[in-house]
Amino acid sequence: AGYVEWPFNLLPNFGFAVLVVPLPGRVGFGPRFLDELVDNRNFGQIDIDEQAEIAQQLVDRGYTSHARLGITGCSYGGYFTGQSITRHPNAYAAANPQCGTIDLVYMSDHGLRSSIAYQMGRTPDEDPAEYTKDSPGLHAARVTAPTLIFDGIYDFIPYAFSQDFHDAINAAGTPADFYLFEGVGHGLYDCFNCQVVAGQAQINWFRRYLAHD
Repeated sequence: AGYVEWPFNLLPNFGFAVLVVPLPGRVGFGPRFLDELVDNRNFGQIDIDEQAEIAQQLVDRGYTSHARLGITGCSYGGYFTGQSITRHPNAYAAANPQCGTIDLVYMSDHGLRSSIAYQMGRTPDEDPAEYTKDSPGLHAARVTAPTLIFDGIYDFIPYAFSQDFHDAINAAGTPADFYLFEGVGHGLYDCFNCQVVAGQAQINWFRRYLAHD
């Protein structure tokens, strides 16, 4: 709970409230709830949209404002974060995607074809438009939330995609920063020094770009 990947204690100890909600595809709520993420054309949409709706409800009920809302996650959470800030660019004021899938077509063509096809319900050849819609790296120009990206040099998802995402966000005029950590793969959880550096960067990023009293 003190890791940048799971900052449930890390961020609250530095003044940030963390909200975690059970969205479609999460375990512990039965097979129907789990499968809903990949039913029909839901992947890359249903849980992304529900989280954005929750964010709007928090604002509408006066609990917070869009200027105070950040989003972060690692692995699928990194994809979730990247897809959220491209699909709902006005929902969040700052973002920290980590080690996430950026281009679903590439992942399908390089070793994860069966799992990606299961999630999407079809192959890239069958529905290229759907793959394009659900690949956040192809929509970086939509990002308005300042974005801090973490990745490991040995990640099985090539870190070059994180680098390209960073570059494209910057090129569109939105602040972005990219930390590439040597000696680690998919996630930073087993590297203490990486956690120290990434934790400080994560806290400082949200302090800088989220509104506060």
